[in-house]
Amino acid sequence: MKYKNLLAAILMIALGVLSRTIWHIWPNVELVTSIALLSASNLSRKWMLLVIFSIMAISDLIIGNTNIFIFTWSAYLLFGLFVSFFLKKNTDGKKQLLQMTGWGIVSSVWFYLWTNFGVWLLDSFGMYQRTLTGLFASYIYAIPFFKFNLIGNIILVPLTFVIFYFIKDLATSLLIQKKVRKTG
Repeated sequence: MKYKNLLAAILMIALGVLSRTIWHIWPNVELVTSIALLSASNLSRKWMLLVIFSIMAISDLIIGNTNIFIFTWSAYLLFGLFVSFFLKKNTDGKKQLLQMTGWGIVSSVWFYLWTNFGVWLLDSFGMYQRTLTGLFASYIYAIPFFKFNLIGNIILVPLTFVIFYFIKDLATSLLIQKKVRKTG
């Protein structure tokens, strides 16, 4: 079982890093939310946190970051941890797909609120005043990034789960066929 978790974790980390670096399409559109949900629903909390932390650390070494990393990393880590406590496991495919898509939407809202609070709080460029008006301005100016993140999660979260379960079912089917051939 540990080998299976390690293999799944390595694959998820690789996909997450690639989606933040080479496959980066638009601002705030990446597979980190999908992978956080996938790892929360299929791995232990320890493995899930390791996957998210590794994706963020490795990709930030490549693309760089500012002091806002405290808020971006914690947004995904806290979200993954939160979901792992409230996730309804062992649900059928359609229910889980809807559940995960809903969590993807919640993640977009959480990420938007948390990271833009961080931008306002840690603003080292003097873009926003440390007032309520400055905080609202940080949220208003970030709406385009929120839009991309939301659209990305609405598309990528269900797509990730459909592909994951297709591959998992295919692998299971191939293993069963192999066992049948050996015994038959």
